Amino acid sequence: MKRFPLPDLLKGFAVFLIVPVHILETFIDYPGRESLFGKILLLLGGPFGVPIFMMVMGYFVAMSKKSTAQNILRGILIFVLGIFLNVGLNFHLLLKIWFENWQFDPLQYILGVDIFYLAGLSIIVLSVLKTIKFGQQWIVLALILFVSGSTSYINEIVMVTERNYILPFIGGEYSWSYFPLFPWLTYPLIGFLFQKTEPQISEFIQKKKVVSIAFLALLFILITLFSRFGIETTINLSEYYHHTFPFFLWTLGVDVLWVLLLWFVVQKFSEFPAIVFLRWLGKNITAFYVIQWLIIGNIATAIYQTQELSKYWFWFVPIFLATVGLTLAFEKISKPYLKTKGIH
Repeated sequence: MKRFPLPDLLKGFAVFLIVPVHILETFIDYPGRESLFGKILLLLGGPFGVPIFMMVMGYFVAMSKKSTAQNILRGILIFVLGIFLNVGLNFHLLLKIWFENWQFDPLQYILGVDIFYLAGLSIIVLSVLKTIKFGQQWIVLALILFVSGSTSYINEIVMVTERNYILPFIGGEYSWSYFPLFPWLTYPLIGFLFQKTEPQISEFIQKKKVVSIAFLALLFILITLFSRFGIETTINLSEYYHHTFPFFLWTLGVDVLWVLLLWFVVQKFSEFPAIVFLRWLGKNITAFYVIQWLIIGNIATAIYQTQELSKYWFWFVPIFLATVGLTLAFEKISKPYLKTKGIH
């Protein structure tokens, strides 16, 4: 399969910035999480993390030549992988619940709505959208506006007093619902729409360079003006996970500029060692993401939010290096199989 350097770099940066947030969230105590360093990590892992990854995924679903059935099956498999990942990363905790009677609800951890659940459901939705032959782009745009604009109302509607494990996949401010479809479906939809309109956008930029530059300048000004709102929402994890339309717009603006910056970087510095490494991370993002969560999640059960900030690097460095090493090993083991399938 042909590799695209910019998407790989975007995904590589995304997963590189997400790992520090996972360690911060699960290992570090309250003063450390509330420190300037902690807030910077949360900010970097916000607009540049999951939103970017989901946009890239939506772009490639739109580009995919596979049949609708194949794409839907892929979405189902990724959703199932999310179940196995949640069991794996919480395995230590589940053992404590089952054998030492820790008073936690295991289903909240097994069905915690994380990225793989979102990715699987999003691929299924996008696969259905691909079957629409007329007005597809307008329907996708309408869905983007509907999902991002109605999230606050959906959050209120789906919050019920009785215990429920289906509604958190849709929306609502449940503590175990990190990436529900409302609002997070908007980002793969954005990537999908961009792929479908990319020729028209490129043509407009070529013909209207002055207008395009003026638009980017205005975008930068608006992002700066609303930066306090955007930053405060990002570092408040509950608000970030269940953000509404204004934050979606701010994040989208930030990500447009981020993509353009990395496009320039990959054009000028594609062989720079750090860029090559990040592109490799992006190419192996699934394995890297799974491995880091398996390590972090099981350690977290023993030390959950008890570590001082001074110990952050003590945990981050060996975990990151171990994850890189294990990802390299997985890549070498899986490469022969992937070649036979025409994937690698």
